[in-house]
Amino acid sequence: MIKFFRHIRKSLLMENKTSKYFKYAIGEIVLVVIGILIALSINNWNENKKANIKFNKLLVNVFNDLEVDLAKTLGIIDYYKNRDTLAFNIINGELSVSDYKNNSILNPIFSNYRPYRITDMGYNALIQNTENIPSEHEQLIADLNQQYIITADGIESNLMLFASIVESTRMRYTLNFPWYSQNDSVSNEKKRQHLANDPIYKNEVQLYQRYSGNFSRAVKGFYRQGLPLYLTLKATINDTYPMPSFFPKNADGFENVKSDYLGKYIDSSGGEFIIKEINGFLFNHINDRPSALFSFVSKDKFKNHNNGRILTFKRDKSNKVIGWTNGYNNITKVIAND
Repeated sequence: MIKFFRHIRKSLLMENKTSKYFKYAIGEIVLVVIGILIALSINNWNENKKANIKFNKLLVNVFNDLEVDLAKTLGIIDYYKNRDTLAFNIINGELSVSDYKNNSILNPIFSNYRPYRITDMGYNALIQNTENIPSEHEQLIADLNQQYIITADGIESNLMLFASIVESTRMRYTLNFPWYSQNDSVSNEKKRQHLANDPIYKNEVQLYQRYSGNFSRAVKGFYRQGLPLYLTLKATINDTYPMPSFFPKNADGFENVKSDYLGKYIDSSGGEFIIKEINGFLFNHINDRPSALFSFVSKDKFKNHNNGRILTFKRDKSNKVIGWTNGYNNITKVIAND
């Protein structure tokens, strides 16, 4: 090819066709530039492809970690829900000595607590490779930062404070009450009398309830924010496996009516809510961030997975959705999301 172009240039010069020679030379330069640009484009395409493949692998690890963490949250939430009920009964004097005697699990409430720690190896690996993050995923990275920095820090700080309360109370009982670590009949009777009647113990239970509640709410926040994030990651990495058991389910018929509920709503105080669909699920958005997942129960009835309440949507005579109520508040639809 090079010899071919050299022959053309030589012929033009020998024939004294200078103007044609210069035109040809310019054309040749243009072809060379175009060739270089094409080569650069191919190289950039290859580099971008490699970066996307690496980014996707990193996201798969984040997705797998998040799936494990979300599955664990439900057990933690249920555990502290039961502990909260027990604490309420103790504080209100609803447990007698015989209740403690007949139920072996009714030890001092601070005898047990369950920690919860987030698996963030996948997230840390992703953040350490920021040069491989495509620009179109900036919002996803921002949401991951929110989940694994701010929300995770909230869990850790509440757990540390809660654990310190529990451990200090355990230490006080170990040092001051010989029956605390004994299991003979006399010690057990003293333990039951203390747990049923001591007012200081009720104060300790109240303290336990407060700090376990703070910790549990932080874990709930991780679960609540993790649901839309999980869906986004699932779609981004093209995961085709069925939804895991921890994820809320929509009842049959949802696909036929889901568009009826999309749009902007307002409450009596002027607060705005927007219901949007995220990969087949409805989320209530506040300040453009998903705040609660609404799972479809039946026509016009949804479960709010923030608080467990059932929402009932209302329709007008033309069968258009005009708002919802949760039994406490009435929310009005103002703009349909066509």
